[in-house]
Amino acid sequence: MSKVLTIAGSDNSGGAGIQADLKVFSSLNVYGMAVITALTAQNTTGVKDIYPVSGDFVYKQIETIVEDIGTDSVKTGMLLNEEIVEVVSYSVKKFRIKNLVIDTVFKSKNGKDLLSQKGIKTLIEKLLPFGTVITPNIPEAEIISGMEIKNVEDMIKAAKKVHKINNRFVVVKGGHLPELEKAVDVVFDGKDIIKLEFPFVNTKNTHGTGCTYSAAIAAYLAKGYEPIKAIRLAKSYLHGAIENSLNIGKGKGPLNHNWLIT
Repeated sequence: MSKVLTIAGSDNSGGAGIQADLKVFSSLNVYGMAVITALTAQNTTGVKDIYPVSGDFVYKQIETIVEDIGTDSVKTGMLLNEEIVEVVSYSVKKFRIKNLVIDTVFKSKNGKDLLSQKGIKTLIEKLLPFGTVITPNIPEAEIISGMEIKNVEDMIKAAKKVHKINNRFVVVKGGHLPELEKAVDVVFDGKDIIKLEFPFVNTKNTHGTGCTYSAAIAAYLAKGYEPIKAIRLAKSYLHGAIENSLNIGKGKGPLNHNWLIT
């Protein structure tokens, strides 16, 4: 069985973070493992508090997995601070991690910082160059590229700028352009621009979409799919999870990660 590791924060409400990632891995029939970078107290209305895990303990979690079980792909999510980004970057190099999917998690949906300013700078300089696939949303792509994004053409320009950092695959997610009738993601591999278009799903239940997308990409990479195919399959899986999202809680409910098997 293919083995996938998520390095991310814990979401006690189960809609995002490592909990969502592990649901995706199970749904897509890969063996899921998790390294926890932080504990959060959150629910469908937002992140209320965060308790960090030390960089040393993050490293020990990574080390124990790669030295025994190994990984076929790895995804990163919430890394919280500069120390943890440094540790993950060092581990990627030391253990020669392959098929690395980097979900650039900067803020929660209710605006709480999930990565410090120094952490963002370190991530751009030291971790992004090693990513096989990078998956920023529009606000994150704006920070990384240093440009404002108002439309799909701007997404293409930003994707090309982000690509200069790692020279692999960049997915700029267009979910923050709600005026469009379609949800458009822009994929750039250094040569071709690919637009992934799906009908825009009118739902408030979008908690954990970024985590779900990047986890699915990592799962398909672990199964041996080429990056472009893995991204396409992951987008299709994500769309189904949003279409079948769960109306749970008082805020933005979670996706249905098990929609393929229910």
